[in-house]
Amino acid sequence: MTDKVRLIIPLWGSVYAEKLVSMTLPALLAPGNLPSLATMFEVEVVLVTEHKLVDYIRRARSFERLSKICQVKFASLDDLMPCEPGEYGVVLTAALFRGFVDLGAKVTETFLLFLNADFIIADGSYRRLGELMREGKRVIHAPSFRVVLEEVWPQLEARVDAESAVLAVKPREMARLALTHKHLTVKARTVNQRLYHQWCMDQFYWYVDEETLIGYQWPIALVAIKPERAVTEPVLVWDFGYLPEAAPTLEPYVLTDSDEFFMIEPQKGVTGEELVRPGGISIDDIAKFLSDWTTHEQRRCGRELLTIHAGELPADLDGVIAESRRYMNEIARRLSPEPQPHVAHPKLGSWFKETSRRLRERSAAGGNVPALTAPSSQNERLGLSQALRRIHTALFGPLPFVRSAHPLWLDTFDVAAQLTSWRRSGQRILWLCSRDSLFSSVLKDRRDPASLLVARPADEQTGGDLFDACLCELGPSELTRLPALHRRIRMLVRDGGKVFVHINNPYAIPVGMGQFAAYDAVFPDVDKSTIRFHGTWLTAQIRNLYLRAATWFPAGSLARNMFAGLALITLAPIAWLANKAAARRDASAFAPHWTSVVLELEVVRKHALPLSCTARGASGRVNGMRDKI
Repeated sequence: MTDKVRLIIPLWGSVYAEKLVSMTLPALLAPGNLPSLATMFEVEVVLVTEHKLVDYIRRARSFERLSKICQVKFASLDDLMPCEPGEYGVVLTAALFRGFVDLGAKVTETFLLFLNADFIIADGSYRRLGELMREGKRVIHAPSFRVVLEEVWPQLEARVDAESAVLAVKPREMARLALTHKHLTVKARTVNQRLYHQWCMDQFYWYVDEETLIGYQWPIALVAIKPERAVTEPVLVWDFGYLPEAAPTLEPYVLTDSDEFFMIEPQKGVTGEELVRPGGISIDDIAKFLSDWTTHEQRRCGRELLTIHAGELPADLDGVIAESRRYMNEIARRLSPEPQPHVAHPKLGSWFKETSRRLRERSAAGGNVPALTAPSSQNERLGLSQALRRIHTALFGPLPFVRSAHPLWLDTFDVAAQLTSWRRSGQRILWLCSRDSLFSSVLKDRRDPASLLVARPADEQTGGDLFDACLCELGPSELTRLPALHRRIRMLVRDGGKVFVHINNPYAIPVGMGQFAAYDAVFPDVDKSTIRFHGTWLTAQIRNLYLRAATWFPAGSLARNMFAGLALITLAPIAWLANKAAARRDASAFAPHWTSVVLELEVVRKHALPLSCTARGASGRVNGMRDKI
């Protein structure tokens, strides 16, 4: 009897559905992936997703091809939606479990494969995985490697065969692409490139040469498991648990060489930038972080040497490996004697338990239950917290329509006034934002700017039902992408429509001239445009004090609302004076202590003359100019 394999892919949101059918499935269709695996095993794919996305996925050419190779099933996660802020890891874990709990006791007869909807696998990776499974390996890990989405996606997209919907990229080709477009968070965790670091170091890389990188990951992705026993409920978020209860006696096997198995994780260039700091980081700080967070499974993964290479391994590799071993041994020497338990994890356990409870309540109610439901013991505190928020709103106004005594008024009033005008006139607004937004309470249908950059121009509207206006929210580090982003935006906005680009400085220190100095790389060179700088040294200090107070305690807590309210009342008089003074300055002049910038653009397209008078009109205008000269 042929052994069974079930590949589980969880996803929600139209952006991930598009990534799945345009890139992830085509990579799985490469000859050395699912087609090869299907010759070794009885394969089925389970897509755990929202019901509203099923038809879109089914219509894709890649899905049609997939259905000819293996059976494909859909499992719903509608009852877990919407995925609220702070719930992603728990929802993902629940979705992965939903992909196999229906097997019951038969799960011990099935290899479970797990894949994120935006991971892209090199051709031949699943063939090697299948060989290892046939050899008796029952718990298999393989690393993923983060790359810059905006740079890598167009290159891979161009390689997808339109007829077969196949993306076949050999491991060394994909490794070369990955090493050429390493993500910021990879560079920040490269130990022998100590220009900047990520303060929470859970991956460690060493640069060997242009074609070679070695490293260690805490943890390494679980790509396949054939459980020894059935497990129906998770006890911790996926990356910290990895199902040790399902395979208590099995020894994990790690695919450590990119020639055998390689998958990339395309992420926006700005993802994780808030974790990066200039300069180096001490081994003591690294060991402290790992001691506080890592479980036994993660520490075991962290001992495995990973090799990513686009060519033959270099002659001097052993020296770099020895250097990396010394460094990792020094970290291990300073770790706490015992790893953190994955059951009742001291940092994550209560959060996971509480979030799981909310998801169960939401599921029982059929989905769409507000995230802030609470047991009766918490109702009183929750009610008081909500009452405090209502008082804040009554005194200072709701975001983004706060009054001038609010520390955030200077960063919101400009865009808020324009949003009010757009909404009153019934304009259709394209909203682009990848971060926390000051304007989310009055906008809907958020779209990630990165999704616009990676979409094919042919997929975007070039006429017909265009948007009337656009609000695009960016961080300072995203400015260099503005010209490319603007080119895509103006394809979606009608002639004469307004585009507001709001750049918010999230940092406590001033950005100053910063990225603006690269004028050609930052500013669009078509359409009418103006720029306004908001913020002074004093308003920046007031804003920083308020934000520090307002985020000191966990979101939604009574303490946070009390502290934020106290800060608002204390700062209100000086905030009012500072804001009024700042509003009197000429906003078009550069302000070195700006906290927000608004670029206002008006789309201006060429209007062609009627064909019958084009030639006559053009010559007439030229002759008229000659007469004047």
